[in-house]
Amino acid sequence: MTLIVLSVVVIALFIAVLAIFLFVIGVLLNRTADNLGDSLQSVRKIAGQAAVIGPAIERINGTGATVVGALPLLCEGAENIAAAKSAPYTDPSAYSPVAASVAAPSVDPPVATPAVPSRVGGYLDGGGLGYMDA
Repeated sequence: MTLIVLSVVVIALFIAVLAIFLFVIGVLLNRTADNLGDSLQSVRKIAGQAAVIGPAIERINGTGATVVGALPLLCEGAENIAAAKSAPYTDPSAYSPVAASVAAPSVDPPVATPAVPSRVGGYLDGGGLGYMDA
């Protein structure tokens, strides 16, 4: 007799747990359906806004193709500029044939320049508006 009562109690607990599980799954599915409905409204709104630029897409793609075609030349030019800035300066007239036939030019003594105050600024120096001699 106790075995029958115990079996009925276990089956009742199993059915209760199964009912709770199914309820939780139903709540999650309803939340997912609401989120999908909101997403659908957002997609429809985006599609309506994108329809305005639809006819201009060919022009935008043509401009993009032009930029992509120019990128190798731009990169090469930037590399040449970077290489020129990193190389030491040499006077081009020193290598000309005219400069080779002329006597060496006289070298002027260097002129002293006064120190120019430089602006030191930043958010870590207590305001960053002061001046300091360099």
